[in-house]
Amino acid sequence: MVADFNMSASVIAGLLDSIIDELGAKDRREHERRMKELQLIESSSLKDEYARQLLFDRLLSPVEKAQYEIQDAAKHAQWLATVIIFYYQDHGLTEEQAHELARQLRLLAIQITNVESLHDLKFVYAVATIFNDKISIFKHKERKYRIEYNVREKILNRLNSCIATERNFVRRIKMTENQYSTTPTA
Repeated sequence: MVADFNMSASVIAGLLDSIIDELGAKDRREHERRMKELQLIESSSLKDEYARQLLFDRLLSPVEKAQYEIQDAAKHAQWLATVIIFYYQDHGLTEEQAHELARQLRLLAIQITNVESLHDLKFVYAVATIFNDKISIFKHKERKYRIEYNVREKILNRLNSCIATERNFVRRIKMTENQYSTTPTA
């Protein structure tokens, strides 16, 4: 398996949390920037448009199929956590590392389940991508059984399609609005 690495269980233990903290700090800075923008437009007509966009983000998305895909990705993370416990040696993990990696995968499943908006979805996608990169050192001899491959195929690909679905949904709404707002009157 993999003999040239030494990632202890204690390093794995805080991996997801450190990724979340790192991306969370960036997220907080972005939120503060948005709040400043809101203060600038509070008394203008842009406020209504911004509120409408927030409603679309919160209430209209993700669409039903995307929501199913998100929950299915979370279920896969849970399943992968269980499988890792039984086949840890095939991946070059110690039993302690396997239990900690399983715990981190369950935490990832919780993060995925808590997605409520496109913003949340993009955030979790970034977290899962970085997490997958970090755990890619654990290799099974067959590609189809690698943890990295499973996370990419069954979690990241599903989340990515949900992001695309949401963006297309927003584009359709904008096209519809533009169509009705530019229709000439007789």
